[in-house]
Amino acid sequence: MKKSEIKTYSDRSQGVTKVFFTVRDGDVTSILAGNNAVPTGQGYQFYVDDYVAEQIDKCELYLDGLTPKLRLKEGEELVVPQKTEKELEIERLKYELERLQNEDDNAE
Repeated sequence: MKKSEIKTYSDRSQGVTKVFFTVRDGDVTSILAGNNAVPTGQGYQFYVDDYVAEQIDKCELYLDGLTPKLRLKEGEELVVPQKTEKELEIERLKYELERLQNEDDNAE
């Protein structure tokens, strides 16, 4: 992975947020961020670390062959926050609650 390349994930897990790049005629026309966001157009979806989603305006979508990827825009820098143990535990519990609620919704 190149220095300016942003790590992306294909699945939802703790500590990541969904981002969706709407693409029209080869150009990004909008970006949705949030795990409850529902895209209505054609584009590319990734999961990225929460702090990246909060700074998604510093990133750009590009294609590496047929694979869509994210990288930092020229001159931009991501701020990587340092989380306390309490913040990490809160995130874990929120993720677990969301997972359990989704299981209940799918069981109905």
